[in-house]
Amino acid sequence: MRKLLLSLLGLGVAAACARAPAPCSVAFTVRPDDRGASVTAAIEGGPTTAWVGFGVGPGAAPGLVDQIGAIAGFDADGNELSLQPISRGGYSIETNGNPWQLTYHLDLRPSSDQGSFYRSSTRGSDYLVLVGSDAWARFHSDPGAMAMPPEARADGPVANATVRFQQSPESPDWRVVSTAWEEAPNTFAMRRHPVGSVFAVGPFEVIDQAVGSGLQIARHKDWDILPSRVDTLLGELLLSHQEMLGSANDHQALVLLSPMPDTITTQGGLRTAGMVRDQTLVVYAVKAASLPPDHSGIVEAMAVFLGHELFHLWVPSGVQVTRELSWLSEGWAMHMGRRAAVASGWVDKEDGTRRLNNSYRRYLNIGGYRAGSLPAASVGHEAQRSVLYLRGELVFRLLEQEWNRSNPDRSFERSLWEALTAAYDGIEPLDSVAIRAVLADLTDPTTVRRYVEGEAPLTPDTLGLAGR
Repeated sequence: MRKLLLSLLGLGVAAACARAPAPCSVAFTVRPDDRGASVTAAIEGGPTTAWVGFGVGPGAAPGLVDQIGAIAGFDADGNELSLQPISRGGYSIETNGNPWQLTYHLDLRPSSDQGSFYRSSTRGSDYLVLVGSDAWARFHSDPGAMAMPPEARADGPVANATVRFQQSPESPDWRVVSTAWEEAPNTFAMRRHPVGSVFAVGPFEVIDQAVGSGLQIARHKDWDILPSRVDTLLGELLLSHQEMLGSANDHQALVLLSPMPDTITTQGGLRTAGMVRDQTLVVYAVKAASLPPDHSGIVEAMAVFLGHELFHLWVPSGVQVTRELSWLSEGWAMHMGRRAAVASGWVDKEDGTRRLNNSYRRYLNIGGYRAGSLPAASVGHEAQRSVLYLRGELVFRLLEQEWNRSNPDRSFERSLWEALTAAYDGIEPLDSVAIRAVLADLTDPTTVRRYVEGEAPLTPDTLGLAGR
């Protein structure tokens, strides 16, 4: 029996070893060009057959993988390797386990109707932003990952990676900006696949923000919105969040301020777009040429918008949540963005209430009262995102009001953040069951059921907006 058990144990260990992914080391070299970038990946280690996949990040268009071209593999002597497409953005390459190279080209010029361009890598007129989820090829030891759609594809077992940029002599004022560790000029090292990284290449001026602790700003030379005040605005908004919530983590945050790509225009007024990936906030903005850069309407709109985006350093960067909790991530960001703008003095309190009333009217105009449960709306069509943001913000206002009636001396925001960090293990994103339990512990479970699950409509009376 002892020999039988040892034999079975040996077989189990052997099977586990056979299934274990073979880690590899990857060195990416990037050469920016007019359309995007050419990339060479030098790979050491891994299986005899490499399974290579390209992916996209949350909210980005899956079709981005179709814009990756000139894909080829070569051995150390420059001989072309056998490459077979096996799925959308997925390939098999016979490497025989020897060091090899993968080459490909990223076409990153967004079309005029590509509304979600800011969630992915982008080529502007004189800058390049590389978002790790779609810029870097992913390497696997088995074909299972190739069966997954691009938006759900894992990053693969990469032991360490470097990213090196080859600058063009025609762009001497370009620099590379990232939160990644720069081990040599224009060369960055990471201990895992750079899927969560963001790199910006272009004429950026880097400012270490003295007002906002741990904040670095990289501002494009053509950024023309609040040019003399945006650094102070960002620092004071971040401090306001830290005072209300506490620090998100101990890592330095980076804000990239870029003009919109030249293919994206505004019909008038101000157009903004932003995304947070790990500790990097990417901001794009364009204003109508007729508007002065410090117009009061621009000040208020940018304060609320940047406050919203900075909050994402807490959720989902600090505490990750599943997709059906987009309402929490975005609705709380809307609520906190407005709170931070008012608390830091960039938006008058009465103006903040007026803007909230406008949000409620817009919520009604786009049919928000018919939205049903917030978790269901979170996984719905992209067209629902506007109502999701607005209704999420209104629900957080309602939850805060209820909390304040019973806890006048304690902050709802800080209490909720502390409860979320206590529930989050740092690995598995929190799901709707966990969030429902947290909210029901802080407020009346009936309120959560009525307004989060959508059993009752939001009215001016319940929101404290009646008569305003």
